[in-house]
Amino acid sequence: MGDENPIYLNDSAIKKLLSWDTLIPTVENVLSAISNKDESESIQPPRLLMPIPSRHGVMLCMPSFCGSQNIFGFKVVSSFPKNIERGLPSINGLITLLDSETGRVKMMLEANEITAWRTAAASAVATKHMYKGEKKVLAILGAGVQGKSHALAMQHLFQFSEVRIWNRTFERAKVLCAELGNWAKPFESIELCVQGANVIVTTTYASESIIDMAWLQTGAHINAVGANRNHYSELPLDVYKHSTVVVDAWDSARNELRGLIDSGIELFCELGELIREVKRLPGTSKFTIFQSLGMSLEDIATAKLIYNQVSKAK
Repeated sequence: MGDENPIYLNDSAIKKLLSWDTLIPTVENVLSAISNKDESESIQPPRLLMPIPSRHGVMLCMPSFCGSQNIFGFKVVSSFPKNIERGLPSINGLITLLDSETGRVKMMLEANEITAWRTAAASAVATKHMYKGEKKVLAILGAGVQGKSHALAMQHLFQFSEVRIWNRTFERAKVLCAELGNWAKPFESIELCVQGANVIVTTTYASESIIDMAWLQTGAHINAVGANRNHYSELPLDVYKHSTVVVDAWDSARNELRGLIDSGIELFCELGELIREVKRLPGTSKFTIFQSLGMSLEDIATAKLIYNQVSKAK
Protein backbone atom coordinates (compact mmCIF):
# COMPACT_ATOMS: atom_id res chain seq x y z
CA MET A 1 0.00 0.00 0.00
CA GLY A 2 3.09 2.21 -0.15
CA ASP A 3 2.01 3.99 -3.34
CA GLU A 4 -1.54 4.69 -2.21
CA ASN A 5 -2.79 7.89 -0.71
CA PRO A 6 -3.02 7.97 3.10
CA ILE A 7 -6.31 6.78 4.55
CA TYR A 8 -8.41 9.30 6.46
CA LEU A 9 -11.09 8.30 8.95
CA ASN A 10 -13.45 10.51 10.92
CA ASP A 11 -14.80 9.74 14.37
CA SER A 12 -18.03 8.15 13.16
CA ALA A 13 -16.13 5.66 10.99
CA ILE A 14 -13.63 4.96 13.79
CA LYS A 15 -16.39 4.21 16.29
CA LYS A 16 -17.70 1.42 14.06
CA LEU A 17 -14.27 -0.23 13.97
CA LEU A 18 -13.48 -0.22 17.69
CA SER A 19 -14.40 -2.92 20.21
CA TRP A 20 -13.39 -3.41 23.82
CA ASP A 21 -12.50 -7.05 23.15
CA THR A 22 -9.66 -6.06 20.82
CA LEU A 23 -8.75 -2.64 22.20
CA ILE A 24 -8.22 -3.50 25.88
CA PRO A 25 -5.61 -6.21 25.07
CA THR A 26 -3.96 -3.85 22.56
CA VAL A 27 -3.60 -1.12 25.18
CA GLU A 28 -2.41 -3.67 27.74
CA ASN A 29 0.30 -4.85 25.33
CA VAL A 30 1.60 -1.35 24.60
CA LEU A 31 1.63 -0.44 28.31
CA SER A 32 3.72 -3.54 28.88
CA ALA A 33 6.02 -2.69 25.97
CA ILE A 34 6.84 0.82 27.22
CA SER A 35 8.04 -0.72 30.50
CA ASN A 36 10.15 -3.42 28.87
CA LYS A 37 13.48 -1.59 28.95
CA ASP A 38 15.49 -4.67 27.94
CA GLU A 39 13.76 -5.75 24.75
CA SER A 40 11.69 -2.86 23.45
CA GLU A 41 13.01 0.16 21.60
CA SER A 42 10.36 2.59 22.83
CA ILE A 43 10.63 6.34 22.42
CA GLN A 44 7.94 8.58 23.87
CA PRO A 45 9.18 12.07 24.79
CA PRO A 46 7.22 14.17 27.28
CA ARG A 47 4.43 15.90 25.42
CA LEU A 48 4.95 19.46 24.20
CA LEU A 49 2.35 21.70 25.80
CA MET A 50 1.45 25.10 24.39
CA PRO A 51 -1.03 27.17 26.46
CA ILE A 52 -3.52 29.39 24.64
CA PRO A 53 -4.49 31.70 27.53
CA SER A 54 -6.78 34.03 25.58
CA ARG A 55 -9.00 31.05 24.70
CA HIS A 56 -8.58 29.19 28.01
CA GLY A 57 -7.14 26.32 26.02
CA VAL A 58 -4.04 24.27 25.49
CA MET A 59 -2.46 22.40 22.59
CA LEU A 60 -0.42 19.23 23.06
CA CYS A 61 1.89 17.45 20.63
CA MET A 62 2.87 13.82 21.28
CA PRO A 63 5.17 11.72 19.06
CA SER A 64 6.03 8.08 19.80
CA PHE A 65 7.78 5.01 18.43
CA CYS A 66 7.88 1.38 19.59
CA GLY A 67 10.08 -1.00 17.62
CA SER A 68 8.78 -4.25 19.11
CA GLN A 69 5.19 -3.29 18.32
CA ASN A 70 6.07 -1.70 14.95
CA ILE A 71 4.29 1.49 16.01
CA PHE A 72 5.26 4.97 14.83
CA GLY A 73 3.30 8.21 14.71
CA PHE A 74 2.11 11.27 16.55
CA LYS A 75 -0.94 12.94 18.00
CA VAL A 76 -1.82 16.62 18.09
CA VAL A 77 -4.67 17.53 20.42
CA SER A 78 -6.32 20.65 21.78
CA SER A 79 -8.20 20.99 25.06
CA PHE A 80 -10.75 23.80 25.36
CA PRO A 81 -12.90 23.26 28.50
CA LYS A 82 -15.29 26.09 27.56
CA ASN A 83 -16.37 24.06 24.52
CA ILE A 84 -18.73 22.19 26.83
CA GLU A 85 -20.78 25.38 27.17
CA ARG A 86 -20.97 25.51 23.36
CA GLY A 87 -22.18 21.94 23.09
CA LEU A 88 -18.85 20.88 21.54
CA PRO A 89 -16.27 18.29 22.62
CA SER A 90 -13.69 19.82 24.95
CA ILE A 91 -10.91 17.73 23.41
CA ASN A 92 -10.21 17.62 19.67
CA GLY A 93 -7.25 16.36 17.72
CA LEU A 94 -5.65 14.37 14.93
CA ILE A 95 -3.64 11.14 15.04
CA THR A 96 -1.18 10.30 12.27
CA LEU A 97 0.06 6.74 11.78
CA LEU A 98 3.45 6.55 10.01
CA ASP A 99 5.27 3.64 8.40
CA SER A 100 7.96 2.66 10.91
CA GLU A 101 10.39 1.70 8.12
CA THR A 102 9.98 4.66 5.75
CA GLY A 103 8.24 7.40 7.75
CA ARG A 104 5.51 7.70 5.10
CA VAL A 105 2.02 8.65 6.22
CA LYS A 106 -0.23 5.58 6.30
CA MET A 107 -3.36 6.91 7.99
CA MET A 108 -4.79 10.06 9.57
CA LEU A 109 -7.59 9.75 12.09
CA GLU A 110 -9.73 12.12 14.09
CA ALA A 111 -8.70 11.75 17.71
CA ASN A 112 -11.87 12.19 19.77
CA GLU A 113 -13.16 8.61 19.68
CA ILE A 114 -9.71 7.07 19.97
CA THR A 115 -8.83 9.30 22.95
CA ALA A 116 -12.05 8.36 24.74
CA TRP A 117 -11.72 4.64 24.06
CA ARG A 118 -8.00 4.17 24.71
CA THR A 119 -8.13 6.20 27.95
CA ALA A 120 -10.94 4.05 29.28
CA ALA A 121 -9.15 0.91 28.09
CA ALA A 122 -6.04 1.95 30.05
CA SER A 123 -8.12 2.49 33.19
CA ALA A 124 -9.69 -0.94 32.72
CA VAL A 125 -6.22 -2.49 32.41
CA ALA A 126 -5.08 -0.61 35.53
CA THR A 127 -8.11 -1.82 37.47
CA LYS A 128 -7.45 -5.39 36.34
CA HIS A 129 -3.87 -5.34 37.64
CA MET A 130 -4.24 -3.02 40.64
CA TYR A 131 -7.54 -4.01 42.26
CA LYS A 132 -8.01 -7.67 43.10
CA GLY A 133 -11.01 -7.27 45.41
CA GLU A 134 -14.71 -7.66 44.71
CA LYS A 135 -15.71 -5.41 41.83
CA LYS A 136 -19.22 -4.65 43.03
CA VAL A 137 -19.65 -0.84 43.03
CA LEU A 138 -18.18 1.52 40.44
CA ALA A 139 -18.39 5.30 40.95
CA ILE A 140 -17.67 7.64 38.04
CA LEU A 141 -17.28 11.36 38.66
CA GLY A 142 -17.99 13.30 35.49
CA ALA A 143 -20.65 12.57 32.89
CA GLY A 144 -18.83 13.78 29.80
CA VAL A 145 -17.19 11.79 27.01
CA GLN A 146 -14.67 10.15 29.33
CA GLY A 147 -17.32 9.36 31.93
CA LYS A 148 -19.34 7.53 29.31
CA SER A 149 -16.42 5.63 27.79
CA HIS A 150 -15.20 4.55 31.23
CA ALA A 151 -18.65 3.31 32.21
CA LEU A 152 -18.83 1.22 29.04
CA ALA A 153 -15.29 -0.17 29.28
CA MET A 154 -15.52 -1.01 32.98
CA GLN A 155 -18.91 -2.63 32.69
CA HIS A 156 -17.81 -4.62 29.65
CA LEU A 157 -14.77 -6.05 31.42
CA PHE A 158 -15.95 -6.39 35.02
CA GLN A 159 -19.78 -6.38 35.12
CA PHE A 160 -20.16 -4.27 38.27
CA SER A 161 -23.44 -4.86 40.07
CA GLU A 162 -23.84 -1.10 40.59
CA VAL A 163 -22.54 1.77 38.47
CA ARG A 164 -22.95 5.26 39.91
CA ILE A 165 -22.58 8.49 37.92
CA TRP A 166 -22.09 11.95 39.43
CA ASN A 167 -21.77 15.20 37.54
CA ARG A 168 -21.57 18.84 38.60
CA THR A 169 -24.86 19.26 36.77
CA PHE A 170 -27.21 16.52 37.96
CA GLU A 171 -29.29 16.69 34.78
CA ARG A 172 -26.25 15.68 32.74
CA ALA A 173 -25.69 12.66 34.99
CA LYS A 174 -29.31 11.65 34.45
CA VAL A 175 -28.96 12.01 30.67
CA LEU A 176 -25.86 9.81 30.59
CA CYS A 177 -27.51 7.14 32.73
CA ALA A 178 -30.49 7.13 30.39
CA GLU A 179 -28.09 6.55 27.47
CA LEU A 180 -26.25 3.77 29.27
CA GLY A 181 -29.30 1.87 30.49
CA ASN A 182 -30.85 0.82 33.77
CA TRP A 183 -27.51 -0.52 35.08
CA ALA A 184 -26.30 3.07 35.71
CA LYS A 185 -27.67 5.33 38.47
CA PRO A 186 -27.27 9.14 38.69
CA PHE A 187 -26.15 10.70 41.99
CA GLU A 188 -26.51 14.30 43.13
CA SER A 189 -23.99 13.94 45.96
CA ILE A 190 -20.31 13.12 45.38
CA GLU A 191 -20.08 11.82 48.94
CA LEU A 192 -22.91 9.34 48.47
CA CYS A 193 -21.61 8.41 45.03
CA VAL A 194 -18.16 7.33 46.25
CA GLN A 195 -19.12 5.91 49.66
CA GLY A 196 -18.64 2.15 49.60
CA ALA A 197 -17.36 2.17 46.01
CA ASN A 198 -14.73 -0.44 45.21
CA VAL A 199 -13.48 1.40 42.12
CA ILE A 200 -13.67 5.14 41.44
CA VAL A 201 -12.96 7.00 38.21
CA THR A 202 -12.47 10.78 38.19
CA THR A 203 -13.02 12.39 34.78
CA THR A 204 -13.63 16.06 35.57
CA TYR A 205 -12.00 19.43 34.91
CA ALA A 206 -12.06 20.24 38.63
CA SER A 207 -9.32 22.67 39.64
CA GLU A 208 -9.73 21.77 43.31
CA SER A 209 -10.24 18.51 45.16
CA ILE A 210 -13.75 17.09 44.86
CA ILE A 211 -13.25 14.12 47.21
CA ASP A 212 -12.77 13.86 50.98
CA MET A 213 -10.66 10.92 52.16
CA ALA A 214 -13.21 10.16 54.90
CA TRP A 215 -15.74 9.23 52.21
CA LEU A 216 -13.56 6.48 50.72
CA GLN A 217 -13.68 2.80 51.54
CA THR A 218 -10.31 1.40 52.62
CA GLY A 219 -8.85 -0.60 49.77
CA ALA A 220 -10.62 1.41 47.06
CA HIS A 221 -8.89 1.80 43.71
CA ILE A 222 -9.00 5.17 41.92
CA ASN A 223 -8.38 5.83 38.23
CA ALA A 224 -7.50 9.54 38.19
CA VAL A 225 -8.16 10.66 34.62
CA GLY A 226 -9.38 14.26 34.69
CA ALA A 227 -7.19 17.28 34.04
CA ASN A 228 -7.21 21.00 34.70
CA ARG A 229 -4.16 23.05 35.66
CA ASN A 230 -2.50 19.75 36.40
CA HIS A 231 -3.44 16.09 36.35
CA TYR A 232 -3.92 15.64 40.09
CA SER A 233 -6.22 18.44 41.25
CA GLU A 234 -9.29 16.20 41.65
CA LEU A 235 -7.91 14.32 44.65
CA PRO A 236 -6.71 15.81 47.95
CA LEU A 237 -3.08 15.44 48.94
CA ASP A 238 -3.94 13.24 51.94
CA VAL A 239 -5.47 10.64 49.62
CA TYR A 240 -2.23 10.55 47.63
CA LYS A 241 -0.22 10.26 50.85
CA HIS A 242 -2.17 7.14 51.81
CA SER A 243 -2.05 5.58 48.33
CA THR A 244 0.24 3.53 46.13
CA VAL A 245 0.44 5.64 42.98
CA VAL A 246 1.10 4.01 39.60
CA VAL A 247 1.66 5.91 36.33
CA ASP A 248 1.52 4.98 32.67
CA ALA A 249 4.99 6.27 31.66
CA TRP A 250 7.86 7.53 33.82
CA ASP A 251 9.12 10.32 31.56
CA SER A 252 5.74 12.00 31.26
CA ALA A 253 4.96 11.51 34.95
CA ARG A 254 8.22 13.02 36.18
CA ASN A 255 7.58 16.03 33.97
CA GLU A 256 3.84 16.59 34.40
CA LEU A 257 3.46 15.45 38.01
CA ARG A 258 6.34 17.55 39.30
CA GLY A 259 4.07 19.41 41.71
CA LEU A 260 2.86 16.13 43.18
CA ILE A 261 6.40 14.83 43.54
CA ASP A 262 7.54 18.10 45.12
CA SER A 263 4.75 17.66 47.68
CA GLY A 264 6.40 14.45 48.84
CA ILE A 265 4.27 11.94 46.94
CA GLU A 266 6.20 8.89 45.73
CA LEU A 267 5.29 7.41 42.37
CA PHE A 268 5.60 3.66 42.82
CA CYS A 269 6.01 2.27 39.31
CA GLU A 270 4.73 2.17 35.75
CA LEU A 271 1.59 0.16 35.07
CA GLY A 272 3.56 -1.90 32.54
CA GLU A 273 5.82 -3.11 35.35
CA LEU A 274 2.78 -4.59 37.10
CA ILE A 275 1.56 -6.14 33.86
CA ARG A 276 4.97 -7.76 33.30
CA GLU A 277 5.10 -8.75 37.00
CA VAL A 278 8.49 -7.15 37.59
CA LYS A 279 6.87 -5.11 40.36
CA ARG A 280 4.17 -5.98 42.89
CA LEU A 281 1.93 -3.59 44.81
CA PRO A 282 3.08 -3.35 48.44
CA GLY A 283 -0.38 -3.84 49.97
CA THR A 284 0.33 -1.45 52.84
CA SER A 285 -1.55 1.59 51.51
CA LYS A 286 -5.19 2.45 52.18
CA PHE A 287 -5.84 3.10 48.49
CA THR A 288 -4.35 2.57 45.04
CA ILE A 289 -4.29 5.24 42.33
CA PHE A 290 -3.64 4.89 38.63
CA GLN A 291 -2.60 8.40 37.61
CA SER A 292 -3.54 8.41 33.94
CA LEU A 293 -1.69 10.95 31.83
CA GLY A 294 -2.38 9.26 28.52
CA MET A 295 0.32 7.94 26.22
CA SER A 296 0.79 8.67 22.56
CA LEU A 297 1.71 5.01 22.13
CA GLU A 298 -1.83 4.11 23.19
CA ASP A 299 -3.19 6.34 20.44
CA ILE A 300 -0.83 5.03 17.77
CA ALA A 301 -1.41 1.41 18.79
CA THR A 302 -5.16 2.01 18.45
CA ALA A 303 -4.62 3.65 15.07
CA LYS A 304 -2.60 0.64 13.91
CA LEU A 305 -5.33 -1.72 15.13
CA ILE A 306 -7.83 0.22 13.00
CA TYR A 307 -5.44 0.38 10.04
CA ASN A 308 -5.03 -3.39 10.07
CA GLN A 309 -8.80 -3.85 10.00
CA VAL A 310 -9.24 -1.42 7.12
CA SER A 311 -6.36 -3.02 5.16
CA LYS A 312 -7.85 -6.51 5.52
CA ALA A 313 -11.21 -5.24 4.25
CA LYS A 314 -9.68 -3.94 1.02
